[in-house]
Amino acid sequence: MKKFLVFILLIAAGYFAYDNFLKEKEVVEINASYNKVRESVDIDAPALQARDFSHYAGTVKNISDKTLNNIIVTYLIDAQPSTASIDKLEPGEEKKFTTNPVMLRNMDPGHYLKSVEYDEK
Repeated sequence: MKKFLVFILLIAAGYFAYDNFLKEKEVVEINASYNKVRESVDIDAPALQARDFSHYAGTVKNISDKTLNNIIVTYLIDAQPSTASIDKLEPGEEKKFTTNPVMLRNMDPGHYLKSVEYDEK
């Protein structure tokens, strides 16, 4: 029984050390929406098909206590990178962003947040 309690105590201490010291902390909070746009086409030119474009737009907020510089938010839309760059975010500051538009090859492509890169001051 004593060995079991020591084992449980070691597991709890390991989790505490991981959670407080080793785990990477979140420094930015991103609220974004996926936007899809279709070009208009002239009805007198039926051979032309409208192209679809997509991008993300939203806000990014610094939730850390450090200043972040050169923030690059990268989304993958239809296996193509769509990026937005923000020059500087002070602690608690929130800024709007829009990623560059990507021409879609599929009607309903996969899309997700790939990475958030930044420099700490």
